[in-house]
Amino acid sequence: MDLAATKLELAKRLLNTNDKNIINYLKAIFDTQENNWWENLPDEIKFSVEKGLKQSSKGETIPHAEMQKCYRKWLKK
Repeated sequence: MDLAATKLELAKRLLNTNDKNIINYLKAIFDTQENNWWENLPDEIKFSVEKGLKQSSKGETIPHAEMQKCYRKWLKK
C-alpha cells in the first residue's frame, strides 16, 4: 500500500471512530512530533548535553555535595 492510500485509509478509520482513547492517542502522537524540543535546540546545546551524558556513563562525575562545597560562597544568602 502506498503512502497516499495508507493516509486515506487512516483518515477513513479516524472519521468512523468514536473511541476517545484512539483520538487522544493520535493527537498526542501529532503533538509530540510538532513539539520535538530536541530538534529545536541549537547544535551547541545538543553537543554539550551529549558530552555530559558520555562523561556520566564513564563515571566522570562529581557528587552534588562536593559541588556544593566548591560553590558554597555563592550559595550563601
